[in-house]
Amino acid sequence: MSDQGIANLVLMALFILLPLALGTMLFGRSRGNRFVLKWARGLAILAIVLATAYDVAGAVCLILAEPKPGHEPWVDPAAVVDYPTFFIPIGVGALLAGAGVLAGAIRARHRLG
Repeated sequence: MSDQGIANLVLMALFILLPLALGTMLFGRSRGNRFVLKWARGLAILAIVLATAYDVAGAVCLILAEPKPGHEPWVDPAAVVDYPTFFIPIGVGALLAGAGVLAGAIRARHRLG
């Protein structure tokens, strides 16, 4: 699997985990089920970890893809293809959404007692 395939797999996992975490949080909150809220909390933590890893990997690839000092920037378009394409704002949005779901799950668990 190529580097781009791994980056896309992590992004796809984020898009799957966040709705699952939100759904389990809402279900556990409405039914008062602590076990489901524990699962929602775990899914949200996993989504936060994946989003952080995705953003850090994207930042590292951006730093590595930067041309050397004194070199004309981006003269060779083929040099950019060596690194995978990351969508950093999507990773930040997933991080914030995961934090929101985690806060909601913890708040719902706290209200249950």
